[in-house]
Amino acid sequence: MAVEPADETELMARYGITKVPVYCFHHRDWRYSTLNDAIAQAKRDEAALPK
Repeated sequence: MAVEPADETELMARYGITKVPVYCFHHRDWRYSTLNDAIAQAKRDEAALPK
């Protein structure tokens, strides 16, 4: 169910919902919510490269 922008503020206030910005870390085509997860994947990718 898509919420119309005009209704968003009212519904958020009614249900006590807050909206906060978040950081997203990108590695290749993937997105990670933590830097540690992105680094771990980058290290796995690096280890898989032919030597």
